[in-house]
This record gives sequence, structure tokens and C-alpha cells, in this order.
Amino acid sequence: MLVANGMEIPADGLLISGADMLTDESAMTGETLPIKKDILIKCLHNRNTIIAEGGKEHAGTHEFSSPILMSGSRVLSGEGKMMVIAVGKLSALGKI
Repeated sequence: MLVANGMEIPADGLLISGADMLTDESAMTGETLPIKKDILIKCLHNRNTIIAEGGKEHAGTHEFSSPILMSGSRVLSGEGKMMVIAVGKLSALGKI
């Protein structure tokens, strides 16, 4: 599925192409800061680099990007393709 700036994400998924996306997950999580999104391999590389540089204490902060896109969140910038992994009642929005 294509995702682009301004779009509300209709299903849960995994970002498989694209880069430097920002999403607003406040409707889902209450988090007010934009969340960085990137493909899995880049997320893991970024995480491993930060940990190798002694930044392990940043785990759980917005220092790491995430490949997970949640239904009900909005794309603030960027575009890409996602693989849909859950829809309807099985999605994060559907469980709420």
C-alpha cells in the first residue's frame, strides 16, 4: 500500500520502502511528538550504531526510528510503501 504526506493510515503495517517519514500517533498512543519511520534494516542499523557509541540508555526514546505504521495515525512528511499486516478488528485502531 502506498502511504504519503497527509494520509491517515487505514491499516497496521511495516514500512518496506521510503525513508525519513514522520507520523503523528497521538490519536493512538497519546504521544505528541512526531515518530520517525524507516525501513527495518535502517532502523536496526541506526539502533546498533547508537548502542555501539554508548547510547544504550536512549532505548525507548525517539532516538530510534520504527518500521511499524499503525492504523489511525497520520503521515506528517515523506512517503513510501507499506506491507499491510492487520486490518479491521485485528488492527491497533480496531482493538481500541
